[in-house]
Order: sequence, then structure tokens, then C-alpha cells
Amino acid sequence: MSPVRTVKPYLFFIFFLTAVLAAWAGTAAAQVDRDPRLGEEQAKEIAAGHGNVPLITSTHPDLQLHTAFSSQRRVWTISWNNPNNGQAVIEVEVDDSNGAVIYSHISDEAYYDMLPMLTEAEAISIAAADERVASWLEGRKEVNNSAKLGDDSVWTVSFTEGEDTIAEVLVNDATSNINEVRTGPQVAWSMARGYKGAFGRIINQPYIWLPLCFMFLLPFVRLRRPLRLFHLDLLVLLSFTVSHYFFNQGEIFRSVPLAYPPLIYLFLRLSWIGLKRSRHRGEAAGGMRAPRLNFSPRMMVMGLAALLVFRIVINIADSNVVDVGYSGVIGAQRIQERVSPYGNMTDDNSNGDTYGPLNYLLYVPFEMALPWSGDWDDLPAAHAAAIFFDLAAAAGMFFAGRRLGGRGRRGNTLGIALAYAWAAFPYTAFVLNSNVNDTMVAAFIIWGYVFMRSLPLGAVLLGFATQIKFFPVILAPLWASFPRAYGGWPKRFLFVLAFLAALAAPLPIIFLGGGSLSVFWERSIQWQLGRESPFSIWGQYPDTLGMAQHIAQGILVALAVGAYLWPPRKTMYQLAAASGALLVGFQLVQTHWFYLYIPWFFPMAMIAFTLQAGLARTGRDPAMERGTIYAGYGRPAL
Repeated sequence: MSPVRTVKPYLFFIFFLTAVLAAWAGTAAAQVDRDPRLGEEQAKEIAAGHGNVPLITSTHPDLQLHTAFSSQRRVWTISWNNPNNGQAVIEVEVDDSNGAVIYSHISDEAYYDMLPMLTEAEAISIAAADERVASWLEGRKEVNNSAKLGDDSVWTVSFTEGEDTIAEVLVNDATSNINEVRTGPQVAWSMARGYKGAFGRIINQPYIWLPLCFMFLLPFVRLRRPLRLFHLDLLVLLSFTVSHYFFNQGEIFRSVPLAYPPLIYLFLRLSWIGLKRSRHRGEAAGGMRAPRLNFSPRMMVMGLAALLVFRIVINIADSNVVDVGYSGVIGAQRIQERVSPYGNMTDDNSNGDTYGPLNYLLYVPFEMALPWSGDWDDLPAAHAAAIFFDLAAAAGMFFAGRRLGGRGRRGNTLGIALAYAWAAFPYTAFVLNSNVNDTMVAAFIIWGYVFMRSLPLGAVLLGFATQIKFFPVILAPLWASFPRAYGGWPKRFLFVLAFLAALAAPLPIIFLGGGSLSVFWERSIQWQLGRESPFSIWGQYPDTLGMAQHIAQGILVALAVGAYLWPPRKTMYQLAAASGALLVGFQLVQTHWFYLYIPWFFPMAMIAFTLQAGLARTGRDPAMERGTIYAGYGRPAL
């Protein structure tokens, strides 16, 4: 039996000690390898001096500093965090081996004056969750989004499809609430957003608007004969209020279609009145009659005076000057400096030179009396011009009645009724409180109508109206044919000559200060012809309705030319109706339509409807057979 060899105990001890020492040495070597070569303060110093980091940290000393070292990557990460939300505003990576900056990022919010509460992603998420935005984006596949924080601490979140911004949301950074949502046309058109009082200020309030509607109807509506066509005419003139309500709510895809039924009714009704052969001889027999009124002429005058004073008071107390009136004041100031308004508008109203040269010339006396400060402030000259031409239009309506009704009680009463209608109609007050130039055009058309029998003055006034806004030229063939389409060629020649002379008279303004005809054409007529707008069915659906619009425009031109020929003999009554029809027709086919344009056709329409109601009076009432204009409640007719 061989002897058993035994391992001595000290050999085990030596082996164990060797293993422990080897493990300790490896761990120590690994620890040495993991320790950073740069100290934390060194890494911070390198990061704090890199690029724009010093600028940001000095601007926002409240940023929270954080450092971390990655032993695997051998990289120091230094970040400065937003104290409001903990998000990294600045992030810098420093290579531990050589102290080089290998990565840096500064977020956009670092450059804001105040650090935001929300991140860009959070602002986008809040905006996208809004129901209006979600419904507008539904079905769109390639939608991009972005957000930018403004100086007012409000995020503007934009949703784009290609080059078009299809939705825009304003998100309050401090509260995370949505301040405003803009979709579709509202993005580019501020007037489509339904801002309270953007046009006319206080006149839009129901406690102002609805009483004006009531006062407009009050003298003319006869409760004993509710089904009179005249009542429907008046209600249609007021029915734009329904469309206007939705416009004020920012719902232009409802407001725009609702404007067309009353426009179509007015076009057809006025065309029927104006183009049919007249069987009435009122004008030749001593004057036209007014419809039966509910108040005496004296009370109507008192009401008229009260309305005119009220309109002036609210214009001074609570109205605004929109870009149209601002343009007139700027142009007037440029003319006084011997500079053409065309191509020389201010940056905040760059398209203000789109009107005719007479528009700017008419503002000159008002700007001289109430000089422009150079800013878009209260613009007292625009207020003064608006009030002056509003009173001129009301006076023109009175004298139109005098001209139609003849001298004496009949003519005075008809004139008072028409002037009262102008003063009570809410849309003439709307134009006045917006301080625009539309009343100027209306006033010249009214006074041109008054002087139609006084050639060449009527033609001159129509030419002047055309040189304010170009559309009145559509009336030229019709007015040139009054009172007969055939015969009377010397008078016809005089009308054409006077009209052209009126067109030419303001043209020197175009050439002031080196201005040119090409600049005028480009800035005014060409811009108007190429204008895009969401405020018509044509502008909202250009691809679908483009061809139909061109056909409608061609038909309107044919009607304007044909109005010279038919009816062959025209009365002042028919002239008013046909003029109103053409002006309504022009608005029906335009790409850009707005409520400020209603007073363009209102005077001629109101004259036609009022005279039609007067002609429709039967002879069964003995009082009416005696030529009554007024019939009061519970008292004999005068």
C-alpha cells in the first residue's frame, strides 16, 4: 500500500493569499481606469465658457446646474435646467480625456426674456387636443407643427400642410390655457377671427343695433297690412344682420353663404322694378308719392335730427378707424408733401394705396385741419371726414326726395322719409362708426342722382364717385341713357364728356413726386383684380366656382351695357331701381365682399322701394285720394 501524500496547510494559505492579492490588484486597476481625469469643477468651467453659454447663463442666472460623468463613455455632461419645468435649456458634453467639447445644444427658449413654463412639445400637445383644431386637421395626412414663444409669454402653435398654415393656436404659457384658435382663413385674415368691435365698436352691441332696426321700420310698417311687399323689402335690407352675427362670432363659413339670399332677392327685385316698362306717370304729373307714413313730417324731422346727433356722438365716443380710413389720412398727408400716395404707404398699411386718387384728395382738408401724428392712433381727420360725408349723404337723400316728389308738402315729406331711412339704417351707422370711405362713394352717387336732370353735373359726380372706388363706372351706360336711350345725342355727348373729364381731373395726383401710371395701375386696379378673399363663396371655393364666377361677371357686364337700351325711356324711379340692381349685381360677383359695401346700393334701393310703395297705394281710401302722405294713429290724415 502506497503512502498517502498530504498537502501541507501553509500551501493553502499561500494560494488563498495569492488569489486575494490578484483580485485586489485588478479591482484597484479597474477603479483607477474608471475615475475621471478632469475634476467636476474643471468640466463645469469648460462647459460654462463654451459658445453662447456665458450669454445665456448671465441672462438667466436662475438656471439650475447639473453635472454627471459617464465612466463608460468617459464624458462629462453638464446641463442648465429651466427651474419652472426641469427641462434642460443648455446641455454640454466634455470629453474627459482631453477636455474638448464634443456636443452642445441650446434650446430656443434659452433666448427668451423669460423662461417658459411649457416646453415646445407640451404647447403643441395642448393645441392639438383642441376640438376645433382636431376637426380641421381630420383627414389630412402630412401635417407639420411648430411652436414659438412670444415676448408676451404666449405660444403660437402652427399646423402646416405644405406651405400653407392651416391652423394656429395661441397657448398661454403661464396657465396652459388656449387663448385663441385660428383655423383656415382666420390664420391669414384677422378680420375673420370675430374680434369684438373690430369694425364699428359699440354699434355692434345688440342694445344699439336692434333699436336702430326697429326705428328703421317704425315709420313705414303698417300693422293693418302686414303682407305688403314693401315690408318684405325693408326686412330683406335688415336681414344681413343674421350673416353679420355669425361674422362677429368668427364663423365665416356660415356668415358668407347667409349674405347671398338677401343680395339675390335685392338684385331680382330691383331689376324687376327698373327694367319693366313703367305705367305710372307720377313724375310727369307733379311728383311721386311717398308710402303712407305712421308719423307726421314734424315728428319725422325730430326723429331724423335725434338719429343724426346720436350717430355723431357714438362716432366720437366709441368708434374705430379701420385700415380704409387710415389709408385716406396717409394719402392726404403724402399729397401735401407733393408725393404720390401710390407706392408710398406706411409699413403698417402697405396695401392702403388701392383706391382711386380722388379718395386721398378728399381727405386733404380734414388732414390739414386735424393733422396726422404719424401713427395709427385715433386719426381725428378720418372721423371728421366720415361724419361730413355721412351728413352729406343724408342731405342728398332729402333732396332726392324733393326732386322726385316735387316742391311742397309731397316733396318735403318724401325727402324727410328718405333721409330718415338713411339715418336709421344700421349699416350706414356701421360704416360711419368704422370711419371708412364707403359713405363718400354713396354720397357722390346720391348727389349725382339728384342732379341727373342737370347735365353735366350728374355725370361729373358719377365720375368723381368712380375715382374714389372704381366700381361706380358700372352705372355709366345706364345713366348716359337717361331719359331716352335713342335721340338726344348732344346731351349724350355732353354726359360722356363730363364723365371723362371728372375721371381725368384727379389723375395728376398719381404723378406727384415721380409717380407713374404703371405704379398706380399695379397698386390699385391690378391688385384689386387679383385679390383673394375668403369673404365670398367665390373666394372660399375658387377651384369649384371659378368658372361660374367668370360667367356671372360676364353676364353682369352684359346687363350693364344692356341697361343703356332697356327700357328705352326711363323715369327717375326706374333709374334708381336699375342703379341699385347693378350695384347689388356687382357685389354678387366680387371675390371680396363685406358689410361695409351695403351702403353702396342702399340709397338707390331705398328710393326705388319707397317710390314703389307710393305707387302701389290704392285710391280706395278717400284720404289717400286727396294726396295724403301722412296718416297718424287715431287721428285724421293730413
